[in-house]
Amino acid sequence: MASAPISGSLYPRGREQWLQVLRATLRECTYLPDPVARAYTSGYVLNRYRQAKKQSKKSHITEADRARKARKGLSLLQRANEGYQRPLEKVLHSAYGRIGGQRHTFLNRLLDHDIPTDGKSLEKLVHGPSLYQDGWEPPAIILSLMKSQMNNGHLSSKSVRPSVKSLQPNIPEYNSWGKAVSPARCINMRRKWYADTLNCLLPPLPDHELTILDDLISGTLPWAPIKRRKKVFPPATKEGDLVEFLTDGPQKGWTFAKYADGRPHKITARFMHRQWRRVSALVPRMQWNPISSRWNFVWDSPKILPRLSFNLAEGAELNDIFDFEKQTPAKHSPKAETRPEFSDKPRT
Repeated sequence: MASAPISGSLYPRGREQWLQVLRATLRECTYLPDPVARAYTSGYVLNRYRQAKKQSKKSHITEADRARKARKGLSLLQRANEGYQRPLEKVLHSAYGRIGGQRHTFLNRLLDHDIPTDGKSLEKLVHGPSLYQDGWEPPAIILSLMKSQMNNGHLSSKSVRPSVKSLQPNIPEYNSWGKAVSPARCINMRRKWYADTLNCLLPPLPDHELTILDDLISGTLPWAPIKRRKKVFPPATKEGDLVEFLTDGPQKGWTFAKYADGRPHKITARFMHRQWRRVSALVPRMQWNPISSRWNFVWDSPKILPRLSFNLAEGAELNDIFDFEKQTPAKHSPKAETRPEFSDKPRT
């Protein structure tokens, strides 16, 4: 969407103007159509403003840069509440930890599952190779998540995170001078490969947020669009119109400028159900495999798949599901009842 020119008065310069921008941003957070996004975004905004207040005298960031970021965040929330798909997806991805700092928090929680709890595993970890040395491997739960993402074709078509390219670093045996690669160089290559791999991973959600997402998709958790408060405009006067004409000049009529980069959608239950489906397809589900003694990851589909099988309860029969006995001959088509007779006589 083509951005409109922002006048200098819109950039906050004093305490009162900064409070106006903060209140407008928090007000837009309350209008977000997702409950997880509302809670996370409001806390994120307050945290960023408090950090900026503490670092205002020590940081090298200028006041104009902070004002530009504040207006950019407010514009993102406004477009998300208006129904623009890309801004709304960005807000949902940030809230559910697909991008941003929330993803790092969920990734650290995932690494906590691989901490050894028994003495045998702890002894193996202590006597194993050091970090990024020869023979070192990433944690088993990270390897399992890497394999599951590589086998998921849906993630490769999305640009949310870079795709996982390899399960181990590509370290050459010899360097450009024909000599063996030094151990320090191998350590640096493994460290860089592991950092790039962690940047590609999509960690699972905590149980509480995953339950909310599943309930929103299934309809168990009731949802309704949030009603916005109506804006109160001052009454227009002829003198005000004349002053505006003399200061700003003649104004443009209705144009397609706001539809240049997408169009706003009406936020309905059907529209949000599709958004939650897309987010759910980017969230892996952890399942413990007792046979292999490791965690496996299962991914959801972005679309509803047709049901090709039915589960029969104990004592249920096929007639109870399809109700063949209650069908009357009148419901059958006459073409299905009268079948043609085949003969060996040639057609004339």
